Parts: sequence; structure tokens; C-alpha cells
Amino acid sequence: MMNWQNYIIADPLICEGRACFKDTQIMVSEVLENLADGIMPNDIPKKYPTLNQEAIQAALVFAAQIAREQIFNLSKLAPHREVKVAGRLEAIKLNDHTFTLAVVESLYPLNGFAKAVDPQILSTVLGQNVVVSGTAHFTNEGALLILEAAQIEIAKEQDLIIWGEVPKPFRRPFDMSDFKGKRGLSAIIGKWPGDETDEEVRQALEELS
Repeated sequence: MMNWQNYIIADPLICEGRACFKDTQIMVSEVLENLADGIMPNDIPKKYPTLNQEAIQAALVFAAQIAREQIFNLSKLAPHREVKVAGRLEAIKLNDHTFTLAVVESLYPLNGFAKAVDPQILSTVLGQNVVVSGTAHFTNEGALLILEAAQIEIAKEQDLIIWGEVPKPFRRPFDMSDFKGKRGLSAIIGKWPGDETDEEVRQALEELS
């Protein structure tokens, strides 16, 4: 049986991490759906000229393996999640929509992908403190792989306190370091939740809005 991995990849920067054919943005699911609709394998290249018969066969082998083994973890990613991260936008590359973000908690800048963000906005906030809202993708070990930005805006002082940490996946080993320091309301008003007065909570919420 042929090795479908020679033809199919899953990259968080391409097709949102879905399985697609190498050097293309054609998702494997598109070809399989065409075949399911009755299009003959020999006719697929007429619709997708960059695909050859070996690639189409790889898609069938890939689908067969999923059905047999019930696996679909090509990119070896832990579940991604929506996040906000605040830091200094250190560098951008408009040609490939990538950027780096420096956060206080990390010695190394975080890598980001901002295809959904207007390039003009990226240019105006370069070198400034920003809040990146979007999706964090992780490795199986729980390390942050890349930030997929949906929005980037200028950060307020409190944003750096609240969102200035490296995102972590929900599913990862228990870590006591999670309980070091204070985040959320306790970071704003210097107390653990439950110790603050109603007025302090109200003021903190106003600052967040």
C-alpha cells in the first residue's frame, strides 16, 4: 500500500490545519466529496490540475486508514482554543502574514499568523503593546505552536497584566506553577477572589469593558 504521507499534510498555517495535499490548499475532504458524488478518479485532475492520480490514490488510502484505525492527528496538535495574549509586537512579515509577539512571561517571542488582520493595521501597531485575540495551536506536549490572530488592537495597561502570559491548552498535565502569582480580578485589585468589595469588583469590570 502506498504511503499517503508523501502527498498529504496538515499544517496549522494551511487550510486551518485540515488535511490537504502538499504544496496546495486543496483539502483532502474536497476530493473525497467529489468521489462520493460520483466523479471518476480520472476526472478529478480536470477540476484540480495540480493533482495527479497518485495524489488521488493517496486520498483514498488516507480515508481507508482513518476508517480502519479511527485516527486523525496528522499535525500532532493538542486541542486548540480561543485566547487573548498581550505583549509587544516586535516584528511582522506582510508577505506571509506572520508576526512575533514578546510577552513578559516568556524568554522567547511567540510566533503568530495574522492572515485575517488588515496589513495596514499590522503596520501601524508595530513596536507597540497590543492584544492579540484569536486561536492558539499547541503541540501534543502542550507547548504553544502558533497564534492565529483574528484581531490585533492596542493594549491598555491592565491588558498587559491580565493577558500577558503564554497560553496553555486545556488538556495538559497538572502544573502547580498555575497557582503562582495572581491573574484576573486578583491581578487588578491585588486580592484573591472573594476578598474584594462590591465596589472594587464594579470598578475592575469597568476597566475591562
